[in-house]
Amino acid sequence: MEWEHKCSLAWLQERQGHLTASEVRTLIPLTRTGRRRTITNEDYMRVFANKCVNLTEEDCWSHGAAARGHILEPYAIDALNDWLDAEGIDEEFFWWDDKLVVDGFRSLAFSPDAMDIPMIQVLPKPTALAEVKSYGAERHLTTACTPKNLIEERWQIATAMAVLDSIDHAYLTLFNPSMNDYRLIVIRFDRSELYSEIDTVLEAENEWDEFLKSVNLLYPHAGYGQDEELIVEEYIERQKLNP
Repeated sequence: MEWEHKCSLAWLQERQGHLTASEVRTLIPLTRTGRRRTITNEDYMRVFANKCVNLTEEDCWSHGAAARGHILEPYAIDALNDWLDAEGIDEEFFWWDDKLVVDGFRSLAFSPDAMDIPMIQVLPKPTALAEVKSYGAERHLTTACTPKNLIEERWQIATAMAVLDSIDHAYLTLFNPSMNDYRLIVIRFDRSELYSEIDTVLEAENEWDEFLKSVNLLYPHAGYGQDEELIVEEYIERQKLNP
C-alpha cells in the first residue's frame, strides 16, 4: 500500500506564524537523554528559515509513514474511545484535523489530534487531549516500554498544556493496526507529571520571541522581487514560445 495524504495549505501557512510543538522540541536546551545543551543562533535560524518559505500546494502532500500516521488518526481515536468505554472511563474524544490552536496573540500553538470537545465548538475549554502515534512495530513497543519521564512525545503534550491551561490530562495513543497483539497502547499523562516540561516550553517560547525581535532588526527588507511560482509560470510560457 502506497500511503499518501494531502493537508490544508491554509493550515500549513497558519503554522508558519507560530511556534508549534514539533519546533519547540528543537529549541529546548535538553538532549533526548536529559543533558543540558546550548541552543545556538543557528538552531533558531533553522526554524525561522522554514517560516519564511512561500508554501504551495505541493508542500501539502505527504507520503509513506507520515501519510499513514495522519490517515490512521480517526481509527486510533475510535479505538481509544472503545478502550475508555471498556475501562469504565466517562470520556469521549473527537478527531481534529488541520486545526491550529492558539491562545490570544502568543507565539506558541499546537495542532491537536483529538480533544474532548468537537472541532465545531468555539475554542476553548477542553480538559483532555489525545496525541496519536502510529509507529512501526518496533518503535510502537519500545515507546510503550519507555519510562514516562523519558518518552519523547511528552514534549508535544506539554506544549499543548502550555497553550491551554484547561487541559488537565492527556492520553498518548499508540496505534498500529498491522499488529495482532498490542494494537492499541494508551499512556496517560496528568498535568502534574509535566510541570517541569511545561515550564521549559514556556521558557522556549520567551526565547523565541526575543529571537524574533532581533531578526526583524537584522532583516528589515521584505517583499521585493518576484515570487518563484510566478517565475516558473513565466519560464514555462517562454518555453512554449521557444520550443
